[in-house]
Amino acid sequence: MRRLKKTLQDNLSLSSKLFLRGLIATSSKTVARIVTAPRVLAGRVREIVFGRPGISEPRISPADDVLEGEHLAENPKQIAEPGNPKQDRPRIIVFDERVPSPDRDAGSLRMFLILKTLAKWSHVIFVPFNRPQSLDYERALWNEGIETADAVDYRKLLKNKNVKAAIVSRPSMAEAYLHRIRRTNPRVRVVFDMVDTHFIRFQREHEISGDAHALAEAERYRKLESRLARKSDLVWSASSEDKEVMEREVPGRRVEVVPTIHEVRDRGKSFVERRDLLFIGNLAHRPNDDAVLFFMREVYPLLLKTLPQVQLDIIGDNPSPEIVAYNSETVRVRGYVPEVEPYLRERRVFVAPLRFGAGIKGKVGEAMAHGIPVVTTAIGAEGFGLTHGFDVMIADDPASFAAAIEQLYSQKELWERVAQNSRKRIEEHFAPEVIAETINKSLR
Repeated sequence: MRRLKKTLQDNLSLSSKLFLRGLIATSSKTVARIVTAPRVLAGRVREIVFGRPGISEPRISPADDVLEGEHLAENPKQIAEPGNPKQDRPRIIVFDERVPSPDRDAGSLRMFLILKTLAKWSHVIFVPFNRPQSLDYERALWNEGIETADAVDYRKLLKNKNVKAAIVSRPSMAEAYLHRIRRTNPRVRVVFDMVDTHFIRFQREHEISGDAHALAEAERYRKLESRLARKSDLVWSASSEDKEVMEREVPGRRVEVVPTIHEVRDRGKSFVERRDLLFIGNLAHRPNDDAVLFFMREVYPLLLKTLPQVQLDIIGDNPSPEIVAYNSETVRVRGYVPEVEPYLRERRVFVAPLRFGAGIKGKVGEAMAHGIPVVTTAIGAEGFGLTHGFDVMIADDPASFAAAIEQLYSQKELWERVAQNSRKRIEEHFAPEVIAETINKSLR
């Protein structure tokens, strides 16, 4: 069974998986009504716990009744029922691959803050394709008044008379849902949220690695993302650079920039109180994995010649064996860390040596919002409108990157200038209330 499940996950399209999930959910609900009828009468229902990407796996565990009871009690989902204060608000349905986990990746943080923004004036229903078995991340949405719903119920959700817009996040979700949305409710406005422009990311990866597969993926995503943009009413891109590319690819289509969103934080410790370097990023994401390996192989050895005592913390989910091999007393590969605030408050320089990618880099924005100066590449600085030596340090080759770190690490006046100006940049252009204006104007 496990082998069959893996084969299906690896080879079926998202649309096929959605179809299978519908069959599984329908059959499971039928079985649940027969097997657990007394429990249903008692106000309990059986929960379907979804497995890894794509396919739902019906499973009964001792805690299922409790979990589902909590789900129904906490999820603000009294859809269009009398007495529900949200029933007359405009509805916005948001489709994404998974429930946002803001403490694990920048894309999740961006989505979480988008949902919070929308919930201030609309009835937001978030529809994840995959759900974690823990309710913690979903509960965080409920606490903000954001309802969650099952992917197989999309038709019922879309047919509500108050639905104003449907946001499909990422190409995979847009490919699976866009035509279904149009077919179910043609009057609904469709927003294609690209997150980042995938074909740019793959093209840049090919330019660095020479990988033929990356080149093929770049061409595939160019066609897919352009087609999806043409079929949508509005496109959200994550950076001005991505917007310019998409406006060339799809002339006449409206494109708005919705970047990562950052709440300005306490400045943390002073220059003299801070020490060492910091990298944060989901290491399952290939640009981040490549960035760390590039830094360790080509930059860090040069840096040790001028800063022999400097140490580095590498934080992020799913580090590869190649990255883990660097773990030592001076290079600390920490994996997932639930609370990164102490590191952002206490480390002196944040490094983001990205050689490829697209969109805007949330890790860079979060560092600046916390008042820790950043050394990054031209690609890492995209979307923020930064100036070298003023609110960031930009370097693309190993020697220049090491030199930029050494300058920022050693020169108090430079460090304080970059820290202050970068934090101000976030406050003026990337704070929630600033981006909220773009989001709300594009939908109202």
